[in-house]
Amino acid sequence: MPSGLSTESLQQQGQKLYQRGDFNASLETFTEALKSAPTDLKVSLLDNRAATCTKLAQYDMALRDARHMIKQDKNDERGYLRCAKVLILDGKPDKALDVYAYALKTLSSNHPRRQVVEQLHNKLRDKMSEKCHDPFTVLPFEVAELILQQFNFRQIVAILRVSKKWDQFLSSIRSFWMRLDLTGARKRVHWTAVRSYIRRSKAMLTCAIVENLNPPSIPKSLEFLSRCPNLEYLDVRVPVKANELYDLFKNSKKLKTLITFRDIVVPHEIVLKFLTDLPLIERVEIFNTRSSPLRNAKWPQTLPNLKYLTICAKEMVRSGLYSMCNLEGLRLIWSPDTHQSYPVDLNPMGLPRLRRVEISGMDFHHLEIPPSVEYFRVHGGTSHSSRPFSAANTSLQRLSTLILIDVVWAKLSTLQLLLRDGEVPLRVLHLDCCFGLTGPELVEFSQTGKLDSLTELNVQNMPGVDDRIVETLTSRMPDLKVLNLSATGVTGVTIKKLVDARASPGPNTIKISRLYVKNCEEVSWDAITYGRGRGIEIFLQ
Repeated sequence: MPSGLSTESLQQQGQKLYQRGDFNASLETFTEALKSAPTDLKVSLLDNRAATCTKLAQYDMALRDARHMIKQDKNDERGYLRCAKVLILDGKPDKALDVYAYALKTLSSNHPRRQVVEQLHNKLRDKMSEKCHDPFTVLPFEVAELILQQFNFRQIVAILRVSKKWDQFLSSIRSFWMRLDLTGARKRVHWTAVRSYIRRSKAMLTCAIVENLNPPSIPKSLEFLSRCPNLEYLDVRVPVKANELYDLFKNSKKLKTLITFRDIVVPHEIVLKFLTDLPLIERVEIFNTRSSPLRNAKWPQTLPNLKYLTICAKEMVRSGLYSMCNLEGLRLIWSPDTHQSYPVDLNPMGLPRLRRVEISGMDFHHLEIPPSVEYFRVHGGTSHSSRPFSAANTSLQRLSTLILIDVVWAKLSTLQLLLRDGEVPLRVLHLDCCFGLTGPELVEFSQTGKLDSLTELNVQNMPGVDDRIVETLTSRMPDLKVLNLSATGVTGVTIKKLVDARASPGPNTIKISRLYVKNCEEVSWDAITYGRGRGIEIFLQ
């Protein structure tokens, strides 16, 4: 490029190069000219260079020059025009429209080129509006309804505020208002919002999850919900007195699910009243129940529809779990304010269809488990007996999931008893913080073949678990996908072997996809990176 030329000469030369299509040389010339350009020529040169960058598809550089043009002289329309043009070419017409709108606010009404900017603004706006369609007028009604069902309460409120047409459309879909879920509310909800929601459903609401209510609004909101004759699902997560809750919903004869969280203390007597007065109830979850002063309170003789029951007790209550012929899931949680022992008692004869049992914090003594159980989970608790289960009456033929967490009485003999009669493959085994079991004992038990079909194994904090033990255990588990070795003595060697096994073409080799190694001090970061890089999800938390 010739040196010693004036800024005007360099600009003219760059323009000639641009017209010939030599954009790279043109870019260099304009850049050179800008180094010594006087103020009155800077906007023009920046415009030339921005146009050249656009031809080279260097939109970021072109946009930077266009913004410099605006900064240099806000009353020069060329900066706005160039900036909008670059944005359009870069596929950002919405931002270009904003630039035009900003230009119309900045340029004076008597600006000679204001009309050009306004014409381009209106043309782009009209073009964009042609491509924008109201989704509720384009989508089939069924599809629009399915999409709307994915929104939470806060999002629904935002949609209603978009336009009157959207408000009218949503209000016309009665099924859309059958479920009230306040868990997604950003602020505390006033009772008037609950009333409005119920009115939109024509009082035909079937499901209500009550949370995030303004405290003074709780009584009225619950009262409005109690007037919905078709209410089937009620989940209450706000503080309210149990007797008031019962008085409001004792006549909700179609109620099938009742859940009360820890904020609500439900005396045993009220629990029994709910079970007695709600004939269709299928699922009850009470997360804070206490003993009742009414000593003669008894469980109903029959509960033909009850399928799932959760009881979290802080004081001893009569279990009365004797005749629940259709109960499929049972969760018992003992959480006293002061340490007390509470024995768990099940009646296998009265629970013939029980499939899922979860027990937390209770005392085990010759417990009889119904043979129909498929999922058995125990968390904590004690056993003042050397035999927590009744050996003569324990035959879990259908057990496929066994989870023991922080169970002090779990030993090798416990596994042998619970799994001795299994007729279906055990798929999930968690032995988390069960210090009465060791790695070598688990290897010994695995020789029976009871663990061959596992897909998930958790031996977190188990004594005696190292690389050799893991290799021996997993060699018999070709279906294993999830393995938790947290707080054990394994090293990076285990990760390498699991990675190598994944790469092996054999059908009977282990293919781990998820591995937990939290607090494994001998596992290096290099080993973790190696495993993750070869397809294993490795978690440290």
